[in-house]
Amino acid sequence: MAAAPIAKEVADEIRNKFTALATDTSKYYDADLERIKSDDKLVSRFLAHQRDDTDEAAKMIESVFAWRKENSIRDLDYSKDPDKALTIMYFRGKDSDGTDVLWVEPKAFDKNKRREFEKYLMWLVENRPGEAECSQITIVLALSDVGLTEADVDFIKYFINLFMYYTADVMKKMLIHNMHWLLNGIWKLVSVLLSEGAKKRVIFVKNKEINKHIPEASVLACCGGPDPYRFQA
Repeated sequence: MAAAPIAKEVADEIRNKFTALATDTSKYYDADLERIKSDDKLVSRFLAHQRDDTDEAAKMIESVFAWRKENSIRDLDYSKDPDKALTIMYFRGKDSDGTDVLWVEPKAFDKNKRREFEKYLMWLVENRPGEAECSQITIVLALSDVGLTEADVDFIKYFINLFMYYTADVMKKMLIHNMHWLLNGIWKLVSVLLSEGAKKRVIFVKNKEINKHIPEASVLACCGGPDPYRFQA
């Protein structure tokens, strides 16, 4: 879903409020500061994320830009030979609306590499298809055969926080496919982190219900579909 076009005076209002907050420019990437000066689409995404509150949009820009510098987001590079274990997260295909899909296979998650998984996720989002156009993504968590021993609550919290607080309206929706009832307790812990708006974007689907959101031919084998692509350790 495209963010609504933003009026120039509203975009400039948000920029001015951000500038008033950003008194120490060394806390941010120069490239981020330059982009926000002219990229109305990016400003509109922050405004959409904060439900048309210009004060909160400016505050979010400041906190996100500071977080990006602190976490060296622009310096991450997994374009060549990433650790194979990290590639349980990958972009492939599009949903029924033409939105790029990020697939995640937690079954193969290595808890000993949590920090590397976190950085790789940051890099994926930063380098996603259509990032320059501030595109949204659909996320699929493939939870078939994932039980309590495979679930990592801290990483799930990090995953949720990234899209809640450190990206500007990037997640269009999250499809949680075939979650075992044993994980209900974990979901209750995680769901308290979500705003009511974010909770509406999380959709639980069973088996072929995923076809309501992703064309059947594009559903991957990890979710019972005909596309044979799978993560291979």
